[in-house]
Amino acid sequence: MAVNSASVAQTVVQLMSQVERRPAQDLAVEDAAGQRRYTIAQLSDASNRLANAFIGLGLRPGDRVAYAAQNHVEYVVLEFALLKAGLVKVPLNHRFAPHELARCIELAEVRLVLADDASAPALDEVLVDGEVLKTIIGSRDGWLSFADLVTGGSGARVQVATGPDDLYHIRFSSGSTGRPKGIPISHRGARAAMLGNTWVMSSSGPVAAPRTLQVAPLVYAGGWSVLPTLVCGGTNVIMERFDADEMLRVIAERGITWMFAVPTMLRRLSTSPELPRLRGSALSCLMLAGEPAALPALEVVSEHTDAMVQCWGQTEAPASTTLLSKPEMRSRELWSSIGRPVPGVEFSVYKDGVVLERPEPGEDGELVIRTSSVAPTLLGGEAEHRERLLDDGWWRTSDLGHIDDAGRIYIVGRASETIITGGTNIQPVEIERAFESHDGVREAVVVGVPDQRWGETPAAYVHVSALTANTAQELDGWVKDRLAGFKRPGHVYLSADPIPRASGEAKIARGDIKKLVRGWVEDPACLPKNVTKVVRTRG
Repeated sequence: MAVNSASVAQTVVQLMSQVERRPAQDLAVEDAAGQRRYTIAQLSDASNRLANAFIGLGLRPGDRVAYAAQNHVEYVVLEFALLKAGLVKVPLNHRFAPHELARCIELAEVRLVLADDASAPALDEVLVDGEVLKTIIGSRDGWLSFADLVTGGSGARVQVATGPDDLYHIRFSSGSTGRPKGIPISHRGARAAMLGNTWVMSSSGPVAAPRTLQVAPLVYAGGWSVLPTLVCGGTNVIMERFDADEMLRVIAERGITWMFAVPTMLRRLSTSPELPRLRGSALSCLMLAGEPAALPALEVVSEHTDAMVQCWGQTEAPASTTLLSKPEMRSRELWSSIGRPVPGVEFSVYKDGVVLERPEPGEDGELVIRTSSVAPTLLGGEAEHRERLLDDGWWRTSDLGHIDDAGRIYIVGRASETIITGGTNIQPVEIERAFESHDGVREAVVVGVPDQRWGETPAAYVHVSALTANTAQELDGWVKDRLAGFKRPGHVYLSADPIPRASGEAKIARGDIKKLVRGWVEDPACLPKNVTKVVRTRG
C-alpha cells in the first residue's frame, strides 16, 4: 500500500532521511578505540547493502529481526537497514536464559537473529529447527556472517513504504513479574520518543556536534539516543560493555560531550579511582534515568561534574518523558524529583478512578502519562494493557507520586510494591532512601515479606561499602532516627557485594529480589555466606 509523504514525515524513516542529508564525510559512528568507524556516506552504503541482503534472504516488510548482542557499531548499520527494508527491530538482552530468549522469539515471531559471540551459544540451544535465520558479528559454524551480508548486498538505494502506525520495534521487559512481555512501539510513537531525547540533548548539553558515548545497553534505553545524536549532527561512540574505569578514560580521551547512564553505573563511577578525570573533560550532559539514584553516589559524582540531569521514561512509554535540568540539579532537595514533562508529554494523577484535571500540589496518587509513544498493546500482557490504558489516551504508569507547585514530578513508590503492614501502606522507596542517605550504603532494596503478627513486614537487602562489627548497629540507629517504628524493616540483610541484577546494568528485578529475600526469611539456612542477617523487633 502506498504511503503518502505526510505520513512518512511521522515516521522514524524521516529522521533517518534527515541524517543521510548530512555531509557525506561527517563521522556517524565509531568504536571507543577509534579503530572501526562509519562516515555518513559509509553508513548509508552499508545499510543499503544490508537491507538488500535481508530482502534477498526472503524477509518482507513487517518481519521481525532480533538483535541479541552487546554494544557494537553494527547496531547502527542494522538500525538504518531495518528502516530501509521496512523490518521491525526486536532488541533482546543477550544475558537472557535460553528459555527467556525462546519466549521472546516466539512472542515476537522473529524471522532473523543478529548475535555476537556472547549470545550465540544460548541461541543455538533455542534455534534448533532452522526456521529462524542466524546472523553473527564475526564467524560461527551454521551462522551467516554479518560482514558477508553487507559486502554481498546490492548498494542500490532501497526504501520500503512505511507508515506511522507500522511497528518500529518490539522491546521486551520482565518488569516486576520476571516473565518477559513484548512491548511494541509504532513509528509514530518511536519518532515522538526520539524527538523528546533530541530536545533533552540539545537543551541540556548544547554543542555543535555532540559526541555521545553509548555505554548503556543499546537493547534498552541506550538505543534511544542513537538517532537523536545523528539528528543533532553528532557521532555515536560505542563501548561494548560498561566498565567504570575504562568509561571515564574514554570520556576524557575521546572528547565525549553527552552520555546516558542508569544509577547502577553512577554508583560504580563514584568509587572509581578515575573519577577525577571528569573535572577536565568536555562532558556537557550526563543524563541519569531509571530507578532513583543513590544519594551518596550522586553527591560524590556531583563534586567532579555539573553535567548531570535526571530523566524518566517507561519501556511502555519511551524514552525521556521528563527532565530535571542542570540548574535544578544544583539544589540537593530536588534530587528526588524526575523533573518536568518534555514537550509533547502530559502527566497527571489518577486517584479514586479519576484522572485529576489539575492535581493539587503534593497530592499523591498513581501517575498517568499521555503521549503518542505509549505502546498500542503488550504481547503476553494484553489484559494488563487493557487495565492500564484509560480513556482519552492516559496510561497508568503503576508509579505512585505527586506533582509540586512548580510542575515537577516526584515518584514515591510503585503500586505493585506497596507493603501493607498492620493495615498501613508503606512505600519501599522511602525506606530505601533512608538507608541510602548513609555514607556507607551503596544501595538498598526493600520488599515486603509475610509476618504472622503484622500480615507483612519490610525486609531490606543493603549493599554496604564495608561490613564491620559495628555496621549493623550504626545503620539501625541511622534508620531509627529517620523512620517511624512501623516502617523500620523487620529483617535487614547486609552485604559488601553488589545486589544482583538479572540484566547487567539495568534496573533491579524486584520480583526476583522479593523471591530471594523471602527465601532467606523462610529458610535462614539458605542465606549466602556473603550476606549477614540482622533481626530487630519492630517499634
